[in-house]
Amino acid sequence: MPVAAAAWATAAAAIRLPAPTVFLAAGAGAALLLVLGTAIFFRRSGAVRSVAAACLAPLAVVVLVAAAAGTSLLHRTGGPIDDAIAGQAVISGEFRAAGDARAGTPDRFSGEPRYLVSARLESFTLDGTRSTAQAPVLVIGSNAYAHIRLGDSFTTSGTLSATGAGDPAAAVLRAGRAPAVIRAAGLYGTATALRTNFTEQSKELGRTDASGLLPGMVLGDRAALADDLATAMKDTGLTHLTAVSGANCSYLLAFVVLAARVLRLPRFWAAAAGLMVLAAFVLVVRPDPSVLRAAVMGSIGTAAVLTGRGKVPASLLCLCITVLLVIDPWLSGSYAFILSVCATSGLIVLGPRFAAALERVLPQPLAVLTAVPLAAQVACAPVLILLQPDVPLYSVPANIAAAPVVPMITILGMAAVVLASVFPALAIVPLWAAGAGAGWVALVARFFAGAPGALLPWLPGAVGAALMAVASAAVVGGSLLIGRSQVGDPAGEPAVRTGRGTWSRRWLTAGAVVLLAVTAFLWWRPGARAPAAGDWAAAACDVGQGDAMVIRTGPAAAVVIDAGPEPKAMDSCLDDLRIDTVDLLVISHVHADHYAGADAAGDGRHVHGLAFSSAETELPREIAGLAAGLGLEPQRLFRGMHGESGAVRWQVLWPPASGTLAGAGSGAGAGDQNGAGMLPGTITNENDASAVLLLQTAGLTFLFTGDIEADAAVRLLQTTPALRETRIDVLKVAHHGARNGGAALPAAVRPKLALISVGAENTYGHPSLDTLDALEAAGAQVARTDLLGTFTLRTDGNRLIVERLLGGG
Repeated sequence: MPVAAAAWATAAAAIRLPAPTVFLAAGAGAALLLVLGTAIFFRRSGAVRSVAAACLAPLAVVVLVAAAAGTSLLHRTGGPIDDAIAGQAVISGEFRAAGDARAGTPDRFSGEPRYLVSARLESFTLDGTRSTAQAPVLVIGSNAYAHIRLGDSFTTSGTLSATGAGDPAAAVLRAGRAPAVIRAAGLYGTATALRTNFTEQSKELGRTDASGLLPGMVLGDRAALADDLATAMKDTGLTHLTAVSGANCSYLLAFVVLAARVLRLPRFWAAAAGLMVLAAFVLVVRPDPSVLRAAVMGSIGTAAVLTGRGKVPASLLCLCITVLLVIDPWLSGSYAFILSVCATSGLIVLGPRFAAALERVLPQPLAVLTAVPLAAQVACAPVLILLQPDVPLYSVPANIAAAPVVPMITILGMAAVVLASVFPALAIVPLWAAGAGAGWVALVARFFAGAPGALLPWLPGAVGAALMAVASAAVVGGSLLIGRSQVGDPAGEPAVRTGRGTWSRRWLTAGAVVLLAVTAFLWWRPGARAPAAGDWAAAACDVGQGDAMVIRTGPAAAVVIDAGPEPKAMDSCLDDLRIDTVDLLVISHVHADHYAGADAAGDGRHVHGLAFSSAETELPREIAGLAAGLGLEPQRLFRGMHGESGAVRWQVLWPPASGTLAGAGSGAGAGDQNGAGMLPGTITNENDASAVLLLQTAGLTFLFTGDIEADAAVRLLQTTPALRETRIDVLKVAHHGARNGGAALPAAVRPKLALISVGAENTYGHPSLDTLDALEAAGAQVARTDLLGTFTLRTDGNRLIVERLLGGG
C-alpha cells in the first residue's frame, strides 16, 4: 500500500508541474535512494536500517513515476508545438485517432451536434513550416467527424488552445473544416468491422430498450442508448453496466480459463488462451485507458475468485495501480480509474467480510450476491458524491436483480460479435438470448428508478463526500460487529451470545441514530434550506453590488448569466444551489461587477461554454484570461444568436451585429443587419454593449438586460417590435435599478416580476426611486437581493413564487 500511495501521489503532482521540475524531483529522489541504499549496506541492524528499508521501495517508485511523467510531459509539448499552443495558433495537422469519435454537447449557439475525437498530433504546418509532434489533442468538430474510429489517420485544420494543468490532452483543436480520413487497416480495421457488424445486427431486436443497451453492455458502445434509459441506469447505480468494466473482463477471462481446463488443457496453456482472448476483447471494445484499467482490474478480480486467497489479490491490486500510473500518470486524476480502484478494493477487502456477516441472516448464495454490490457501493460512495450529490437508494437491490444475467450477456454477446462477422445466420440465437438479458437489466433499471425516493439528496462537494465516508464507515463497522457478535460451536450447537454482543447492539443502535440524524439533516437543514430537486427554475444570487443569475437546466446543471464582483460569493451560491455543471457561462459585458467572480464557475465544476458581449472590438483581456482558465473558446454574442440547454431556450436580442460589434464573432444565428441606423463606431459605452437575452424555461419567460442604458433600451425596442407583444414573466432590471436604465423597457414589456440584483447599503443609491416608481407603474412586483439575499423562482402553473434560499419563503 505505501508503494501504491507513493505512485499515486507522485503521478498526481507530476502531471501538474513543468517537465524540468519533475526531472529535478526525480534526480533528487534518486540521490536520496542512493543514500538509503548506502545506509542499509553499512548498517546491518538498528532503527536507521529499518526506516531506510521501509522507505526504499516507495522512494524507488517515486523516482520511476516522476521519470516516466517527466518524459511524457517533454514529448507532449516539446518543440514548436508548445509555442503553437501558447499562441492559440491556427494549424493544419495530421492526426491519428486514439479512440472512436464520441458525441459532445451540441453547439450552444447553433444547436448543431459536435463530436470529440481523442487523437495524437503527429505533424503540423504553421506559417508554411512543417514540424513533427507527439501531442495528445482533443479535436472538436462537426458531424463530419462522427465516423472517425480508433487507428484512423486524418488531416484537418483549426485553432489550438491550451488545456488546464493535469488534463490528459495537451491541447484542444476546434476544427474549422471537414477531415480527410484514411481508414485503419490490420487489427484496428478488423476490430472496427466486428463492432460495426454487431451494432447493425443488434438492430434486429427492434426499437426496444434491449437494442439500445446491448451494444453498450457487450462492446461499450452507448451511441444507441436512449437518454431516459441512461438516466434510469444512473439513478439506480447500474451505469457501470452500460459500458465495459472489470466485471466483463472477469467473466470472459474466467469462462475461457475454466473452459480450457474442462478440455484438459494444461494450466499454462489455459492461462495463455485466457490472456489471448482478453487481449482481443480489449482491442474490440477499444483499448482506451479506462478499458485497459478495467481489463487489469478484472484480471485481479478473477485471480481472487479462482485462487480463493485474500492477500494475493490485494497485493496485485497495489502492483497494478503502480504499473498503470507509471505507464499513464494522467490516470491519477481520472474518476473512472479512481472508482475502479475503489470498487476492486471493496470487493477484495470488504466483500468476504460482508458475506460472512450476511450469512448469519441470509442463505449463503444470497449473502454472497448481496455482499458484492454492497461492498462496491460502500467503497465508491464518497467518490460518487463528488460526481452526483444524490444517493441511489435502490442501488444494491437493483444490482442484485441485474447481476445474474450479466455474465450471460457478456459471454453470449461476444459469441454474437464473432458470429455476426463470420456466420451472421448463426449469430441470431446468442444475439436474442443476450438481448433478453439486456431487456431484463433495462426493466430492472426503470422499475427501481420509478420507485418512491429513488434518489436521496445529499450535500455536494467535499463536505458531502466526508459525510458519506462517515456513513460508509458506519456500515462497515456495523457489518463487522454483526459478524463478531456471536460465537458458534464448531460441532454445530446453537451459537452462544457473548457479552460482546451487547456492545455490538449498542454500537449498531448508536450508528443507526447517527445515520438517521445525518439523513434528517440532509433533508432539512435548520436555517438553510436548499430547494428540492425539480423545485426551482431560476435563482438570483446575492453577490453584493453586482449581477449573478442562475437558470436551471438539469438536476445539478445550469446556465449562469454574470458572476458578480468576487468568486467567493458566486461559489457559495452555486454550492447552495447544488450546481456542479455550468452548461453555459454568459458575461453580459466586461465590467468587474459582472465578470470578476466568474472563476468560481470552474471551481470544481464542469463549464461547457463561455459567451460574452463587449464594446471592445478585440477580445477583451479579461475574457481571454477567463477562457484560458476554463479551457474554453469564448464566443461573442450578437443579435440573432440562439440556442438551448436542456429545457432552457434562449436568444440574443442585443447588441446588433453591426456597429462596433460587426465581424467580431462568427457564432451561429443570423445577425441583425439593420442595427437601427447604427454605424460602425457608435457603441462605445460598455453598458450599452450588454447582451440582452430572452430566455424560456419551465413555462416562464425571462428578459435579462445586463446594464443597458435608456437610449440603447429604446433602440432595442425599435429593432425588436415583437418584444412588446411577448409575455415577459420576469425582467432582470438593468444596471441594478439605476436611474440611467430608463422607464421605457419596463413600460413596454410589463413584467409580472422585476428582479433587482444590488448590494445592501451600496454607495450608488441603487435602486433609484424613479426606477422603483416605473416598475410599480408597469404593474410589476419587485424582488431585490439586498432585501431577500439569494432567492429562487418557480411556478405552480398559476402563480410565480419567490423563495429565499436561506430561511424560508
